[in-house]
Amino acid sequence: PALHQFIPSDLLAKLEQSRRSGAMEGERRIVTMLFCDIKGSTEAAQHLDPEVWTELINAAFEQMIRPVYDYEGTVARLMGDGILAFFGAPLAHEDDPQRAVLAGLDILKGFQSFGERHGTPVVPRIGINTGLVVVGAVGSDLRMEYTAMGDAINLAARMEQTALPGTVQVAEETYRLVAPLFEMEALGGIGVKGRLEPVRAWRVLGSKLQPGRLRGFDGLSAPVVGRQREIGLLTQAVADLRVGRGQVITLIGEAGLGKSRLVAEVKAMWEAGQAIPDVPQNPWPRWCESQGISYDTSNPYVQFQQQLRCLSGGAGQEGVGENQRSLERIVDRLPPDQQSGARAVLGRLLALSSGQAGPLLADGETFRGELYQAVRHIWQTWGQEGPAICVFDDLHWADAASVDLLLHLLPLTETLPLLFLCVFRPDRHAPG
Repeated sequence: PALHQFIPSDLLAKLEQSRRSGAMEGERRIVTMLFCDIKGSTEAAQHLDPEVWTELINAAFEQMIRPVYDYEGTVARLMGDGILAFFGAPLAHEDDPQRAVLAGLDILKGFQSFGERHGTPVVPRIGINTGLVVVGAVGSDLRMEYTAMGDAINLAARMEQTALPGTVQVAEETYRLVAPLFEMEALGGIGVKGRLEPVRAWRVLGSKLQPGRLRGFDGLSAPVVGRQREIGLLTQAVADLRVGRGQVITLIGEAGLGKSRLVAEVKAMWEAGQAIPDVPQNPWPRWCESQGISYDTSNPYVQFQQQLRCLSGGAGQEGVGENQRSLERIVDRLPPDQQSGARAVLGRLLALSSGQAGPLLADGETFRGELYQAVRHIWQTWGQEGPAICVFDDLHWADAASVDLLLHLLPLTETLPLLFLCVFRPDRHAPG
């Protein structure tokens, strides 16, 4: 198929800009590579008319390609019954490994009903690896293609070849970069041609509902240097919160200046305090956190979907069943006269991420008014049960709807012991 038909117009403009700037010429880059193919396609082709097979494989290509471009990756090669995609070349993002894994999961999700629609069961397998490669135009004057060369791409291919049908398999470097975000199953060592020692691999089971932090190293903590003033202000804010005074704090700074470390310090201070007295049985969490997503700035209320799942105390993977359980856990804690209205509007909101809501007019005044009322009731009930901290991280990537709803809630700090901690970069062009 012609790839241009699958590329969103804004991504096409970025790719064209990269080409003009020379970013698609040969250079050394850290790239996350995704191989995807259809297991058993050769056998299937033997039993189908060539025209039927061509129609089927073209539909399969479309199912593989679209998620790659949804996360601003690049399809480098079509290979008979599969694709090779790059995340990090020619366009680079700070979260390319995460984008690649999410694209892989979306590919699998898209194929779940593919066999029913086309009358033939088709199951892909996906392998992913991250590493240093040379990317650029490779070949001769007779034939050129944009590709990557290096050991890392060979390992990505091996991950795909050894993956079970219907799974995403990642090598160690990709696992290290995305492990806090996904549920993983360790597969042990896998033999790779040309290597004396087996390489470790993991199977991706799905996204975590409550992901960990990507920045820093597990178990390691360096002293905070040069932030005594900020630490003092945050310490006082936590102390004020414990005696019932809410407030709003913003942490603004470029990437790498320690915003996440300050949030971690606040959390440590908060958790080191004594238990809050007089909290009802089955209390709400006293700390909830959400994070803006660089590749999902247009979908409405993403940060509040995360906040509500955190408030519900849910864990595990996303899905319709978990959304329903999260909804009931929240609604059950509201006053009886608020439960019916909250259940209807929050059900629509939580369904957005699992694709069950259908076209939702997020800007419709009726839905917006009902949502604002329901969410305000929830935060009021939360604050009435005791002091709590609500963190909105990476707000520069937040969708506009989440920001508007957050602004609607901030006045609650005048009467309730709620601390809103808003963290973002000083990017005036960002959606948030």
